[in-house]
Amino acid sequence: MNLRIVLTIILLAGSALAQMSATPSPEAKKLDYFVGTWTAEGTIPSGPWGAGGKFSVTHTNEWMAGKFFMETRSDFKMPAELGGDTKSTGVLGYDADKNVYTSIEFTSRGGRAVAQGSLNGDTWTWTSSEKYEGHEIHQKATNKILSPNSYSAKFEVSQDGTNWTVMMEAKVTKK
Repeated sequence: MNLRIVLTIILLAGSALAQMSATPSPEAKKLDYFVGTWTAEGTIPSGPWGAGGKFSVTHTNEWMAGKFFMETRSDFKMPAELGGDTKSTGVLGYDADKNVYTSIEFTSRGGRAVAQGSLNGDTWTWTSSEKYEGHEIHQKATNKILSPNSYSAKFEVSQDGTNWTVMMEAKVTKK
């Protein structure tokens, strides 16, 4: 066996052992708030995306083995002009090296969203940016904890990262 292969195996085994003995950070444990099934009903105001309307979402969140990452599944019921019904699957976690929460989500419409999050008091803030029709659009989702079983949710978009427009707002409750 060549030396490069042996070193790679040793590094992978060492990494696996380190991960096996690791425990989730206190920051990762804060995501525990989101475990369970949550429902949201809200509105989308009219804007450059169309006339808006009412929407609903069901989120189901559960820890993956080890409790380092949380798997999320969502079922969106949206107005037809905003794409209609959509399903998504994602993963939430905490990156201790960067001191930031992480989220990646894939949708049944071919979308992929990668966001970074922070927790300040009772407010979670997730930021990302995506290209739409050749334009970079900044996105911000703000979740304010109202009780152990509810939070408010606001999703905003911006072309410059400074001036924000509310795209949707909802109250989210745990079933």
